[in-house]
Amino acid sequence: MCEANSATQPYRHPGQVFLSQHGALKCEDDVFRYVEFLRSESGLGDAPPIDLSCIYQCFGIPTPLRAPLDEQQGILVDSRTGIILIKENDPLVRQRFTEGHELMELLFDAHDQVRVGGLFPSWSGDRKERLCDQGAADLLMPESSFVPLLLDLGITLAAGRNLATIYQTSLLATLVRMMQHGKGNYALVMWHCALKPREVRGLSKLVPQPEKKLRVWWRTQTKDWTGGFIPKDKSIPHDSPISYAYVTGQPYSGKETIHLGWGLINCWVEAMPIQVGEKYCVLSLLHLC
Repeated sequence: MCEANSATQPYRHPGQVFLSQHGALKCEDDVFRYVEFLRSESGLGDAPPIDLSCIYQCFGIPTPLRAPLDEQQGILVDSRTGIILIKENDPLVRQRFTEGHELMELLFDAHDQVRVGGLFPSWSGDRKERLCDQGAADLLMPESSFVPLLLDLGITLAAGRNLATIYQTSLLATLVRMMQHGKGNYALVMWHCALKPREVRGLSKLVPQPEKKLRVWWRTQTKDWTGGFIPKDKSIPHDSPISYAYVTGQPYSGKETIHLGWGLINCWVEAMPIQVGEKYCVLSLLHLC
């Protein structure tokens, strides 16, 4: 279908075209209808990997330019011409996700242009960034093709690597998508070496300085998770295999009992060291026993 759009098209702002047909954004479901709109207008199906160039050709969007960005992965430079910059030294799979994110930014740009007073909701800040990320994931890993493959492969780090290869997405984005749509008692936890927030606040008063520990940075889980709340900043003992993965730089898998502050959970753990930007972390997949 993409070949039909192979000729150079005049630029059409995809967000404006969508709003002209569907009206202003009133709820989050409208945001995800925009993803389906991009796919259908461009003649894209759900078979991976999703070819974003079809969307660019359909709407006359210039191919995003690679640039030496420092603080951001991508920038929507000019929505009037569709110029987008992508961080040139990011991995290609990360660049693809950023492209998807910036395509979502075009929707919110168009919405801001048509908002009148407080008639329609304002989409900004963390909420908008979250929706742009979710929209990018939905665009690159369509639920209709992703879920059947996920059910076939199951939820493991190896399955995540397999799906990431199929969809040409990062392992991290793929695993988060697996948590959103997977079945079973699973949690995905990212650990980093840090102080407790209260230790950071009182740092100048403490002598000697407290020791940094491996702590929960962020976490997400399947809808079926019954392991209870996983507190942010909760530390893991030095003798934990998750800590072992951090210290040795080697992956680990096996049974482990984890104390979450309120109680113990017994789970099968897959842990692997991972670099997130400039931060060295451990990513763990927990399967409740």
